[in-house]
Amino acid sequence: PKESGAYPMIPLSSLFTNAVLRAQYLHQLAADIYKDFERTYDPDEQRHSSKNSPSAFCYSETIPAPTGKDEAQQRSDVELLQFSLALIQSWISPLQSLSRVFTNSLVFSTSDRVFEKLKDLEEGIVALMRDLGEGGFGSSTLLKLTYDKFDVNL
Repeated sequence: PKESGAYPMIPLSSLFTNAVLRAQYLHQLAADIYKDFERTYDPDEQRHSSKNSPSAFCYSETIPAPTGKDEAQQRSDVELLQFSLALIQSWISPLQSLSRVFTNSLVFSTSDRVFEKLKDLEEGIVALMRDLGEGGFGSSTLLKLTYDKFDVNL
């Protein structure tokens, strides 16, 4: 990549690829954490009854995001970024609550890593939305970003 000042320039397509990779990683990590949590802290008989409980409701299910490729392709880049931002932000608060409940444990360190990744994604999405809102990325379609925030080494 071309260098500009102290930061390398990263093509927009690479940023979206990195965002997708991070989202997939976070999804898998969240699923693994939930399974571990359920096995460790939720007895089998309570597990089945709690699935029907209002407290088991997942807030992010109410975010009206596109559900398929065709629907997503009909949305603007800004709309897709807004959906992504809403999802990321809907996960941050529950994750902070989980971290407070399970201090000094494996759950805490894992949720802390997930929280950092979510905050990185939130920051990147906000930057992309800001640049798109200011008339796009210009002719170069490149952004200045540091590799420590958007590398593919998850």
